[in-house]
Amino acid sequence: MNQNKVSDFTLEELQFLVTLTETHSLTLAAERHHLSMGSASRRLTKLREFFEDQLFVRAGLSMLPTQRMREIEGDVKEVLRTMEVLLHRNVFELAKTERPVRILSADNGVATLLAECFEPFYEQVPKSQLIIEQVGPDIFDRLRDNSADLALYPISNVPKDFHVTELYKTRRGILVREGHPLIERYEKRGRITMQDLSAYRQIRTTFPGAPEWAGPQSRTATTMQEVALEMPFFLAVPMVLAKTDFTYTAPVITLMQAVRQSGVSLRMLPAPVELATFSPCLIWHHCTHTDPFLQWVRGLISASALKSAKAFGVLED
Repeated sequence: MNQNKVSDFTLEELQFLVTLTETHSLTLAAERHHLSMGSASRRLTKLREFFEDQLFVRAGLSMLPTQRMREIEGDVKEVLRTMEVLLHRNVFELAKTERPVRILSADNGVATLLAECFEPFYEQVPKSQLIIEQVGPDIFDRLRDNSADLALYPISNVPKDFHVTELYKTRRGILVREGHPLIERYEKRGRITMQDLSAYRQIRTTFPGAPEWAGPQSRTATTMQEVALEMPFFLAVPMVLAKTDFTYTAPVITLMQAVRQSGVSLRMLPAPVELATFSPCLIWHHCTHTDPFLQWVRGLISASALKSAKAFGVLED
């Protein structure tokens, strides 16, 4: 066992280990814990490194426990039972808490990642308050000094004193007005290239000073398009697109909501492969990592985000 990493170990990871012993399936364990398959695989890798054992080996479609896993299973369950007793009082006081939750996010993050969160949150903590502020250049400072609890932002490369979980994998698309010349191009060839996009100016949503989230390939591709309008607001984009030949690149769930709710005639097209990959993430500082209330909030947000993504059919393997 790696003693140096004990402080980084969480109850969530132990619970995941127990779920694997019960289901013999990484897929089912990921679903129960509202994790993407990538996040579940990384969690299992961390557990293997911690216990210095494979823990589970694949046999056909099943994940079977090793001898080491069978030896520690009872101890792991006992630790979880002990912690449940210690935290029992906190669970029963959930409905009484007046503690606010402060989240840093873009406006489309609220609409797409938190939409399914509000009802269960206020049902279970009716005296609490959600405070949502725009992501900015001080994102890590805010989380570090405890003036914010969580951030929703698509980056996985964070400082060493932070934690990040990928909520799911999805793709980005291109939004244009109905009748845009790119629609005919797509219908003839079945795809849109960066060369096609370069003929039209783009709307770009930016958060000045915030960490760069796009990968090198995506950043290079984006520079092929001249920027016509730059702003930190997603929800104003449809109004501008309806009156221009500009294009807009964003996660498909954001674009689908715009098509359904904006009240203007818009069309979503597949993005070129250079722009397609996208993964929203939940970020928090290590000082709040074991906070029972915020652990509950993070679980609620993860489940909410995944539920919305499944409802819109935007999950990618």
